[in-house]
Amino acid sequence: MKKLLFSILLVTSFLAPIEDSHGQLKEIEQFLDAGGDNVDALTKAYLSPLPNGIISGLNSGWTTKAKATKSLGFSLQLRASVATVPTLEQTFDASTIGLEGISVSPGTSNTISGDNSTGQILTLPDNSTLTLPSGINFPYVPTPMVQANLGLFLGTDVTVRYVPEVDVQHFGSIDLFGVGVKHDINQWIPGGKLLPIDLTIMAAYTQFNMAVDLEFNKGAQGQRVESSTEAIVTNLLVGKTLPFISAYAGVGYQSGTFDLNMLGDYEIGSGVTQSTLTNPVSYSQSYNGGIHLMAGAQIKLAIFRIFAEVTTAEYTTYNGGIGIGLRN
Repeated sequence: MKKLLFSILLVTSFLAPIEDSHGQLKEIEQFLDAGGDNVDALTKAYLSPLPNGIISGLNSGWTTKAKATKSLGFSLQLRASVATVPTLEQTFDASTIGLEGISVSPGTSNTISGDNSTGQILTLPDNSTLTLPSGINFPYVPTPMVQANLGLFLGTDVTVRYVPEVDVQHFGSIDLFGVGVKHDINQWIPGGKLLPIDLTIMAAYTQFNMAVDLEFNKGAQGQRVESSTEAIVTNLLVGKTLPFISAYAGVGYQSGTFDLNMLGDYEIGSGVTQSTLTNPVSYSQSYNGGIHLMAGAQIKLAIFRIFAEVTTAEYTTYNGGIGIGLRN
């Protein structure tokens, strides 16, 4: 579990202070002591802001202007988004998440994005206790992205995000792929080409995968976490493109899913209380961000580009970056 969380935070360009993180993530491994479906429930509740934040981040930053890129025009972009975690999702009540055979003390506990204070105390079936871990006191989920945009024909352009499978030392491996398509609708409106604004429609999909080898029991084989995040967004854009600046606004809809599986055999307890958990965590988390509003701008300086965008939804997301481009 320690490697899983470190990998997510690393890939999203954020690492908590090492001293705090090591202590905190060691406590998270104790979720396995809760046994059975309780491990699923605790893991999902604690990590809940991360999938939603990652999906929100992946669904942002797909465009630099409302107008479709000219035929054979292109740009290469380095961007990053920061999704803000709502206050209500920075805490949870462990007594409401369906724990079985466990007594929960009154109060609330922090999710991974919550503040730096320990949570409720769980009394396990063997009468041992488990104090739920603190958060990292950082209610944001950053997500970096590298993407390329190419103008095609008939007022259509395509944007591609791609990261081949990369081994991240001490953490695991990641890969990412995404594609987005934008199409000019002025051309289909009678007199649309005479309008002083650009109208386009776009849709995009991203898949982000991660695989992490674990060492919960030293020397054990096959202890592994695999996760997959899928994000989908559609937008209707309106804007104006000028020689040195482009501004746009839009309305859209976003959603996504996050699947996580913790694979392998894990020995917990000792002596007569020792038991083995096989594939102890497997769950899916859906995120329906619903309808959102967005606004952004691009500044051109010769071939250089500067981008900024904000999307207001359940997770308000800020996106910005730099790049190069021609005929765009």
